[in-house]
Amino acid sequence: MPNVKQLTSEKMGTIYELSNDSGTIVRLSPEGARLLDWVVPVEEGRDIVVGYDTIEGHRQARYYGATIGPVAGRIAGTRFEIDGQEYQTEDNDGGNTLHGGSKGLDTDIWIAETFEEADNVGVIFTTTRQDGDGGFPGNVRYQVTYTLTNDNELLLAYDASTDKATLFNPTNHGYFNLTGDTQQPIDDHLVQINAEHVAETNDDVTTTGEKTPVAGTKFDFRQERPMGTTMLDDPFLLDHEQEWDLKVTSPDQKVQLTVTTDRPAVVIYTTGEGEAGAPMKTGPFVNHGGMAIETQGVPGSEKFPHFGEIVLRPEEPFHSVTTYQVHF
Repeated sequence: MPNVKQLTSEKMGTIYELSNDSGTIVRLSPEGARLLDWVVPVEEGRDIVVGYDTIEGHRQARYYGATIGPVAGRIAGTRFEIDGQEYQTEDNDGGNTLHGGSKGLDTDIWIAETFEEADNVGVIFTTTRQDGDGGFPGNVRYQVTYTLTNDNELLLAYDASTDKATLFNPTNHGYFNLTGDTQQPIDDHLVQINAEHVAETNDDVTTTGEKTPVAGTKFDFRQERPMGTTMLDDPFLLDHEQEWDLKVTSPDQKVQLTVTTDRPAVVIYTTGEGEAGAPMKTGPFVNHGGMAIETQGVPGSEKFPHFGEIVLRPEEPFHSVTTYQVHF
């Protein structure tokens, strides 16, 4: 039967460990409602999540495995408008607000509540923000629920409620390397993304409001192909016409990850030379050693409503689910 345990680690502090009947193990931290490990029963156990070797490393790097918000990605110009009222957010990224600012949801220590059911186990993480925190309106209650099933699915459910109209566009900033070894690059990972378009971006990675067909570009993963040396930090606009939205397969074909979401986009970010050498769980991080898979509303939707709605209103609580499933 699946179970959940609360543990304490000298390197990682408080940990919640989920396990299922097949021997899959997921470890979570209340710091940033963060995904630390996802160990699948291949060989001696293969941890497919990229992460630092200490919680302090996670605090300093901030985003690895963390819940991101209130708004994932960049708010261009640190300003947005709701119902004719303008709000000013923090400049923490060259004139833009990145991932909610310097005190985004990834910096919170979330309250944790565990649950066990016949075929799944999980943790419900909860945190709150006051009206005006980080420039965002509303007293808001945020909840992220991680559920590990006996089908080797990891479900991330996001819920939020507010007393004043505000922005909410969450994601999980989990990085993956399906070899289990971040000293091996992701170049030989096979990737398929069911998206005909990407959202066009400026040099500062803010979106322009336009979309670009992937055909004939580096973004064309409509048919499975190796990642190669492709560098990405781009929102793929998902078709939602297939059983799953994205698939990644390890070079040895022993592990496959599918991602299915109700969100309109997934931002794929590949690590580069700037992250190389970081002290990860399996040793120094290699160049191009991981890929972040960030399901979310299209970045920039607060300025380009044709991309979708990311305004959270008191009468419409937020609920969204992304399912990651491992096949081995």
